[in-house]
Amino acid sequence: MTALGDEHAEVRSNGAFGVGALIESATIDASPYFGDILKALYPLIKRTDNPNNVRDNAAGCVARLILENADAVPLGDVLPAWIGALPIRGDHLEDLPVYDAICHLLKNKRADIEAFFPALMPVLKQAMESPDTLMTDESRQYLSSL
Repeated sequence: MTALGDEHAEVRSNGAFGVGALIESATIDASPYFGDILKALYPLIKRTDNPNNVRDNAAGCVARLILENADAVPLGDVLPAWIGALPIRGDHLEDLPVYDAICHLLKNKRADIEAFFPALMPVLKQAMESPDTLMTDESRQYLSSL
């Protein structure tokens, strides 16, 4: 967690990736820590002077939190910044959890994401048209049907 506030962008980027990977592979319920994680990720997503990989890894980490336990994520607070950080610009490996998380929220008819659908549609259109975007076949098929 300390790495998320480091002065060096590469350390912040690696920290965001590492926290997300830890959440993804944890065998215990990590949701009690989501609030602290999200507070540390917020500046990584919002700061416009962060390199793309920092924002991308932070966005991927948020996606992993959503996939792990969306009910433990204050989506009304998180979604504006998270959607604002999309689409992924550099580290396209983060596309996979991001678009899986979006599909998860949409499939589960979460009112939180439905409220942001107008802002999300241009992001999804750009992602679907970009040859660089990585997406599971299931996510691509679902998003194509919207």
